[in-house]
Amino acid sequence: MSEEFLFQVKELVKNKISASINNTNIIEKSMRYSALSDSKMIRAGLIFASSKINKNLSQESVVSLAAAVELMHTYSLIHDDLPCMDDDSLRRGQPSNHIKFGEANAVLAGDALQALAYEIICDDDELSDSEKVYAMKILSQSCGKNGMVLGQQLDIENENNSEPINQKKLNHIHNLKTGKLIECSVMLGQIRSEINEHDKNVLKDFSKKIGLAFQITDDILEVTQSQEMLGKNKDSDIKNNKLSYVRAVGLDEAIDIAKSLTSNALLEIDKSGIENKESIVNLAKYLVDREY
Repeated sequence: MSEEFLFQVKELVKNKISASINNTNIIEKSMRYSALSDSKMIRAGLIFASSKINKNLSQESVVSLAAAVELMHTYSLIHDDLPCMDDDSLRRGQPSNHIKFGEANAVLAGDALQALAYEIICDDDELSDSEKVYAMKILSQSCGKNGMVLGQQLDIENENNSEPINQKKLNHIHNLKTGKLIECSVMLGQIRSEINEHDKNVLKDFSKKIGLAFQITDDILEVTQSQEMLGKNKDSDIKNNKLSYVRAVGLDEAIDIAKSLTSNALLEIDKSGIENKESIVNLAKYLVDREY
């Protein structure tokens, strides 16, 4: 069910992105190359699933918000792959952006995708001005100096650290680098929502838990799946001596922790008064049940 759901999300979001980026110069070609490549679109899916609970957002606004988040995520991947960062040559089953277009153009394409994410929100006719400001604020907070960017810096800083891996530090990095944008996606789907504050907090806590479970699952897949299935370089984390859950606690315990986080998240949302939660529950299960 979640694969079919994500397929429908991909079609809508890719159409929006394609219509938002022309193909007239090298930067636009570079942007389209990465933004329209085959991807899971998990974050976009979470916005759609969250909006099923909300029902007050128009389809146009849901697509706009989902496209904005995916553009922001794609920018981060382009920059993560650069030689000065993780130095990866493969992403989403194709050469990384800087391999195809050169480092300078990859940096500029990433910058342009980030700017376009905000432009798409600004251009949405269905959102009020205050809703646009709110959407841009939580998106920028999730990706900026106290979010995804800080997570990437801490991740790089801890490469080649000879000290034993601290699980608390690892959680902090994962929550920033991956979890913040996943939390943002769930909460973007609640713009104009009528659910009470308690249930909003339940959703926020739910998103934090599944965000961490999602990144732990990525750590697991890094060592259990083939390069073809991953769509990126096999053992990239090992090459860069990255902090990961598999290195910290071992494969079996990492799997148990990911499943436990998801189970706790699902239990909390099940006990809440939130209605129409089937889509977000199914998607959460899908995230952690990806093949090991």
